[in-house]
Amino acid sequence: MQLRRKAAVAGDVEQPLVLIADDESNAVMLLTRVLERDGFAVASARDGEEALDKARSLRPDLILMDVQMPKLNGFEVVRQLREEAETSRIPIIFVTAAAREPSDVAHGFKLGADDYMRKPYNYHELLARAHSKMQARRLEERLQRRSEELEALLRIGQEFNQRLGLNELVELILGTTSQELGADYAELYLFDDTEQVARFAVKGAAESSLDDAEQRLRRRGSAAGWVLKSGEPILVGDTSAQLDVATDLASMDYGCAVAAPLRHHGSLSGILVLAKVEMNGFSESDLRLLRLIGEQAALAVRNAQLYAELRNYAQNLEEMVEVRTKELRAAQAQLIRSEKLAGLGRLAAGIAHEVNNPLQPILNCLDMAIEDVNSGNMVDTEVLRVAEREVQRIKTIVSRLLDFARPGTSSDTEEVDLRSLIQEIMLLTRKNLEQRSVTVTTRVDVEQPLIGNPAQLKQVVLNLVLNAMEAMPEGGEIAIDVYAAEGGAVIAVTDTGIGMDAETVAQIFDPFYSTKQEGTGLGLAVTYGIIEGHGGRISVESELGKGTQFSIWIPYMQP
Repeated sequence: MQLRRKAAVAGDVEQPLVLIADDESNAVMLLTRVLERDGFAVASARDGEEALDKARSLRPDLILMDVQMPKLNGFEVVRQLREEAETSRIPIIFVTAAAREPSDVAHGFKLGADDYMRKPYNYHELLARAHSKMQARRLEERLQRRSEELEALLRIGQEFNQRLGLNELVELILGTTSQELGADYAELYLFDDTEQVARFAVKGAAESSLDDAEQRLRRRGSAAGWVLKSGEPILVGDTSAQLDVATDLASMDYGCAVAAPLRHHGSLSGILVLAKVEMNGFSESDLRLLRLIGEQAALAVRNAQLYAELRNYAQNLEEMVEVRTKELRAAQAQLIRSEKLAGLGRLAAGIAHEVNNPLQPILNCLDMAIEDVNSGNMVDTEVLRVAEREVQRIKTIVSRLLDFARPGTSSDTEEVDLRSLIQEIMLLTRKNLEQRSVTVTTRVDVEQPLIGNPAQLKQVVLNLVLNAMEAMPEGGEIAIDVYAAEGGAVIAVTDTGIGMDAETVAQIFDPFYSTKQEGTGLGLAVTYGIIEGHGGRISVESELGKGTQFSIWIPYMQP
């Protein structure tokens, strides 16, 4: 018996099929009449085993299930149906007089039943529930199909975009699309800018030339030709309105086909056609999926074409690039030499300026001492002390220059306890800080010691504290915070002093740059070199009138 027949009233709409599983013949007969009068096709089963067999073979849209049946009861039938993927989502309504206890109803729902009705029941309520369950199932199936389409589209898009070779990509498009939609035949046309066939490939038939592809494309009734003219996808089957296309398919011994355009930025770049031997083998969801695949394929093909163009262009440019590279290297070497000379010139100018300043007083003192000796007078010892101080100043400058030229850690490295280091610096500077009315707060949240040169690290922090003190001539506050960060320790020295503008901050670590009248301009340059030698980094934030913060980060283990 043909259970799924066309409804006379609804035209081409397929009747939903209901399976009645009940051992009472009168109940089955009445239910069948009610359901058929409402537009359902009906099948029946008189015991649990027959119900299982018919559910598996017919795949009904709804099952009305009695609980007490011969061979297998309704609970066992539902349990087995829900364990099988093909029948797991068929809506099932228990229609019975046997299960009246709440525990029986709960047991049925736990097994996977969708609804429950006790006999005697109202037929109108039964029909309403039947329509509701089948509508919910159709919605679930549509959502499931859409989800599967999206998953397939994502997978296909990823596969397409991993291929940069055009030949390999064409084979992948044909193979993947045919497999996804179960096609027996596939053809792919790729066009140039004038919509002439630039590449043609088939799967499921012998290869054809571009001339054959042009003739097939222009042939009356071809699916690809229809897409070329209309610019729209097409689904062709036994009920197709495109009779010319259906006739052309039949001449090729195919019963149905789908075709979709490949578009890139609105331009037609190709056409993808799939065909099956069976009639009505493709659905509207297949056409929708093929259209989306066509969009992905168009993008992947364009990427492959651009990659090929770029590769060819790169090959032609190799010689030009090599020549240009040699020119750039020569220019770079010249620039480095010029920059070194310029840096050396700035350094020499700074050294000359710093050394010339004390030389003049030394010369004056020596002249005065020579005059005293020539005149037979006693040499003024104060004059000699001034000369000595200026010589010591030159010695300090030379020592700082050596520190600047050879920064970093020495071979004499050991564990440095930061808490003890900060305490020593506070002892060294306490008297000066009190005289300048500067208060200091310290916070050390680090227990792990650093590996480094303790004398150099003490010199760095001491220099920052003294600089902060000198930036507050009217007194103020200094905060020293030590904490762990990024596999090392941070030492932050913050003051409430006069601050610096952006131009000064940009030059603060340059050698011989100083904001102090008597400064050498080498203190922070040496500090920078020591921190860099310890594998760390130093930064500064400052604002005029609001103060300055120097932050030092040093790793626990030396790189």
